[in-house]
Amino acid sequence: MRLQNPASLLALTLALFVGAASASAQDTTTVPAPAPPTGIAVAGSFVAGVDISGMDAATALATVNAAFRQQIVITIDTRVFKVRSSQLEAVYDTQTAVTDAVARTVGGNTPVSKTYSETKLKDQVKRILRLSSDKGSVSTWVIRAKPMIKRGKAGSAPNGKLVEQQIRAAMNQPLLRAQQEAIPLVAVNPSVTLEQLGYVVVVSKGERLVRLYAPVAGKSKAVLKFKVAVGAPSFPTPSGTFTIITMQKDPWWNPPDSDWAKDLEPVPPGPSNPLGTRWMGLDHENIGLHGTPDSSSLGGYASHGCIRMFIPSAERLYSLVDVGTPVVIF
Repeated sequence: MRLQNPASLLALTLALFVGAASASAQDTTTVPAPAPPTGIAVAGSFVAGVDISGMDAATALATVNAAFRQQIVITIDTRVFKVRSSQLEAVYDTQTAVTDAVARTVGGNTPVSKTYSETKLKDQVKRILRLSSDKGSVSTWVIRAKPMIKRGKAGSAPNGKLVEQQIRAAMNQPLLRAQQEAIPLVAVNPSVTLEQLGYVVVVSKGERLVRLYAPVAGKSKAVLKFKVAVGAPSFPTPSGTFTIITMQKDPWWNPPDSDWAKDLEPVPPGPSNPLGTRWMGLDHENIGLHGTPDSSSLGGYASHGCIRMFIPSAERLYSLVDVGTPVVIF
């Protein structure tokens, strides 16, 4: 038998040793645990208060949609009133909310964004108040170019603010739709007060003026008047009855989806912001009342549809009105 070269024997021995060590290392390595299945909501996941824990996206969406399809139940004393989403023109983006919720790695509540008509909501509040009152009615505005006050009658009626609050709460949290605390009937004081009625904003395009109406000694009176600019002939300010739905201090100006603004960039708050320091947006496209750094345009037909005001005038009006204030444009 022929003996091999000692150097070859040494190399072979080293190779066998390294191979054995490698095999031993592989045998002792921990195998990673399989990844949890994707597309399943983790424990503690909610969408607008609806529990979707452990559900896949399709099941979660069906569950959330079913919750939002429920009618809103408002109980006045012993009477029950129901409000459908269609009566509010409410549309809920449940798909986006469920997608976001299922993708979360920790539990939590994901709200659902919505659009709705503020005017329709107010109409439902008025309907419930009218049908539930016991001969009693609060004083209300009759909205027109010169707002008038319809005096209330003594009797009993529910608190209108509570009715509105319950509808808004149920819109955001469908688990509140089936039942909320009953609203009692209370004695109605028919006297007209600012707390009851608030203000009405009236925009006269022909005069390029804004008037603020308030109840004074039980009667409607224009208490403030502001010079404004309205839409240019190619971008007319719309006519009709609207509602303030958003209010912002020191707003950003973001280019609207219109040809005239397609190459423009957003403008941050500051002296050159086209919206000035205050924005009061209406429930109609991108129309609103706002301040302007271009005071030379006031008194004319100069805007892209909005109502421009002196910056101090816009700040003054902003301090008095609120979301829900009616705006008449004629």
